[in-house]
Amino acid sequence: MSLQNCYNFDDFRKIAKKKLPSPIFHYIDGGADDEITLKRNTKSFDDCDLVPNILASVGKPDLSTTIFGKKIDIPLFLSPCAMQRLYHHDGDKASAKAADKFGTFYSMSTMANNTIEEISNISGGPKLFQLYVHKDQSITDDLIDRCRRSGFDGMCLTVDTLVAGNRERDHRTGFTTPPKINFAKFNEFCSSS
Repeated sequence: MSLQNCYNFDDFRKIAKKKLPSPIFHYIDGGADDEITLKRNTKSFDDCDLVPNILASVGKPDLSTTIFGKKIDIPLFLSPCAMQRLYHHDGDKASAKAADKFGTFYSMSTMANNTIEEISNISGGPKLFQLYVHKDQSITDDLIDRCRRSGFDGMCLTVDTLVAGNRERDHRTGFTTPPKINFAKFNEFCSSS
């Protein structure tokens, strides 16, 4: 299957599962513990109906809104995601370019593979930085200063990393953060399922 033949979420998921090493796919696809919250959140989309208004003359709908005093074209937001280079060679740069292309809001993870400055030069729209507070206060202060100098519009304080979630799929596939791969385990990592 190719991208041109993808028509829904499941089609894209099948391609990702086929193309990515198993531990990376399951890191992206999975959640914590028994994945009950993941399943509940995913199912909640099934409860939303799109009700078309056939033959209703509404003209061209305007989906734009303003956030941080900046106009965005669509009310969607690219939430922060760590280590994006695990599954795309441009990592966070690709997401920032997509946000810029579609005129929407970009959010960068503290655990990004690109620098604050690189992302700032790519995305012209509103930008948010997801801040993990570090034990060494100078690291946190440096991140805040770099975001300010780079024109980020806001920060989101994240408190969910003091104790990492129990990601059972990661235990099964051997995925760790940061990834620990040695030459002997490389083939097993790429072919595990």
